Amino acid sequence: MKNSDSTKQYVKGEQTRQHILDVAKAEFLEKGYLGVSIRNIAKIAEVTTGAVFRYFPDKESLFGALVDSVADTVLSMYSKGNQQGYQLLEGGEPQKMWQISDQFIHNFVEYLFANKEAFSLLINCSGGSPYESFIDNLVAEVERQTYAFLQEMLKKEYPCKKLSSDEIHVLISAQYHAIFEIVRHDLSKEDAISRLRLIGEFFRPGWNSIFGGK
Repeated sequence: MKNSDSTKQYVKGEQTRQHILDVAKAEFLEKGYLGVSIRNIAKIAEVTTGAVFRYFPDKESLFGALVDSVADTVLSMYSKGNQQGYQLLEGGEPQKMWQISDQFIHNFVEYLFANKEAFSLLINCSGGSPYESFIDNLVAEVERQTYAFLQEMLKKEYPCKKLSSDEIHVLISAQYHAIFEIVRHDLSKEDAISRLRLIGEFFRPGWNSIFGGK
């Protein structure tokens, strides 16, 4: 009997937690991070503020519960692509890195639309939160990876241009802010794929000229 009661309490607790998250997500999407209060979330969810704090110690942790997984996964996707690039470099075929980019676009769009609300929270609604620099942090990571990859190509004497990290930052920032316009303007999946292809067609010749591709 005790085990049964414990199971019921656990299930009820998880249902309450999820209900709070669902209410909070709707509030954040409508009002943005700064426009939302724990008190109002509790009121809409029909629970006490104490009940909210039982699951989430503050507004930051509540918002984080909605976006952390997506933010971490996006960084992981870029890290994985970078590792594949090094494998091609070691195999003497760095030009094939652009094929990874094509596959990445497909994977990224699928993941974005499977987690569209979380992306909207990160890109459109995170002002005033610790996540408001999500794009800048992503750009910084891609910049670091790109610069390191370029240095390795130069070390191995591949025909590529020497760029400073600041010069790479300008290019990466322009490209990735363009990419996330998909979320800012709430494009359909079909339009998002078309937009990413356009961005790729625009930036690829430039990256090819830097990395010695064709």
